[in-house]
Formats: sequence, C-alpha cells, structure tokens
Amino acid sequence: MIRYALAFLAILLTGLPGASRAEPAKVVVGTYVNQITGVNLRDNQVNVDFYVWFRWDDDSLNPLETFELMNGRIESRTPTPVRKLKDTNYGQARVQAVLNQPWDVSRFPLDTQTIRLVIEDSDQTAEHVVYVPDIDNSTVDPDVDVSGYTLINNGATISAHRYRTNYGDITLPKNHESVYSRYTHAITLERPDSVYYIKTFSTIFISSVVAFLAFLVKPVDLDPRFGLGIGALFAVVACYFVIASDLPRSSGFTLSDRVNLASMGMIFLSLMQSAVSLMIYERNAAKSLLLDRWSLVVFPVAYALLCVWLTTV
Repeated sequence: MIRYALAFLAILLTGLPGASRAEPAKVVVGTYVNQITGVNLRDNQVNVDFYVWFRWDDDSLNPLETFELMNGRIESRTPTPVRKLKDTNYGQARVQAVLNQPWDVSRFPLDTQTIRLVIEDSDQTAEHVVYVPDIDNSTVDPDVDVSGYTLINNGATISAHRYRTNYGDITLPKNHESVYSRYTHAITLERPDSVYYIKTFSTIFISSVVAFLAFLVKPVDLDPRFGLGIGALFAVVACYFVIASDLPRSSGFTLSDRVNLASMGMIFLSLMQSAVSLMIYERNAAKSLLLDRWSLVVFPVAYALLCVWLTTV
C-alpha cells in the first residue's frame, strides 16, 4: 500500500510546473575564417586559421575552454580573457587547425568542395548546453585565396549529433545514447573556369592527337605508323599516374579516370586500325588509303565528342 502511495505522489510531483526539467543554457557561437592553406586532396586535409567566439549568460559555464574541433586537430589556440558585454559573458580565441576533410573528387578537375568547421562542447550534452549560430557575423575574410578555387558560399548551422555509446562507462547501459549540440561553418569552393581542366588534361589530349597522326603514314612504314600510337599510349599512362598521385584513393571512377581510360581506349583503337589498314594495303592500296583518310577525320571527332560527353554527364 505504501508503495502505491509513493508512486502516486511521484506522478503528482512530476506533473507540477516547478518540477519540470530546466531548459538548457544557450551559447551563441560564431567563427571568422582568416586563412585556408595547405589544401591536400590526396591526404584529405586542409589547414584553417580562424577566430571562434562565444556569448553566454550562465556564469557556471566557460565554453571557450570546453569546446573542441570534431573533424580535425587544433595545432594552436590563443584565447582572450573572458569579459562581460553588459550582462553577457564573451570569450574569443584564435585557432590554427588541421581539418580531416573528405574531398569529393568525382568531378576532378571540375570539382566543387565544401570545407567544414565542426565544433562541439566536450563537457556538456544538449540537455545542458545548446549552441546558437551567430549567422550575421560568421563569415570568411575577403582576402582568403585558395589556389585553384573560388569561394561561392559559406554559412553557419546548428544540428544535434547523437553518439550511440557509453564510452566504456559500465554504470551506463551498453547502447546508451548522448546528444551534443554541434556548430558547423560550411565553406563551399569551386573551380572558377575550365583553365585547370585544360592544364590537367593537355598532355593527354595532345598525345591522343599525335596517335591519330599515324593515319598520315603509310601502313607499310611500321616503325612510325605503330610507334606514334605506342608512344602516345605510354604518355597517357604516365599522365594517369601523375594525376592519380595528387588524388585520394577511391573505389569509384572520377572524371579524370574516365578521360584517361577513354584516351587509352581511342589510342588502342587507332593501333587496331593501323593493323587492319596494313592488311588491306597488301590487297588494295587505294582502299587502305581511303580508310586512313576517313579515320583521320572520324577518330579526332569521335574522341572530342566522347570527352565532351564524359565531362558533362
């Protein structure tokens, strides 16, 4: 009987307004990106120099000391003393960090990338601290210049990030969940024009065109006829490895992979055409010459259309 009475009393108490859970403290967060350097596509890293600031009312908190960068490591942190802005606490720090950035190279060298600064409080969950983005003041310095890219957009958002682990704390259930308020400043970069595309593939394009010049050589002149195609093939393969050395390993096909494979395929077909033309030449030299003339037009046009299609799909 006593047990039922206590349970009924607990239900009444939880239903009272004064017994409701306290609202989490709100902390305003903002960032100003000062520099972006060391863009490393292969190692999925980028160096970012930025300012971060916090404004909060609860004097028992100090988010300037408890914040952490979730997608990288902080190389240096230079905080300023916390001060009062009227009745609000204010703290700021300059941070130099190396971000672990998962680059999207599927469209390289016409790629668009998004760099993200991801910040969470290492001490308080979302039940106690909730971030609020300082949208009006969070931006990127106008002098930021990322080689090969141009800045097209940036903005700050807040999300709730859930962790499904008890972090080894055996006093908590195995599948314990904790939620933290997460601040993200996303910076979007893109290639400004097709100049980088042309520079990247110029050797491949020229090598392919050189291979097609073999159609101007008589099929019986074996060394120059087949030597042009074989030399061009080796040049394209070498370019493929040079480009791949700058990119992260990927299980999918990037634009660079597709253009390289298309070039090697067209050069291989040109070598096959030379073999077929040689066979025809031994029987009918006029037909062999006609085949070469048509190939001299069809191969470059087909190759150009193929590259345009691969670039635009």
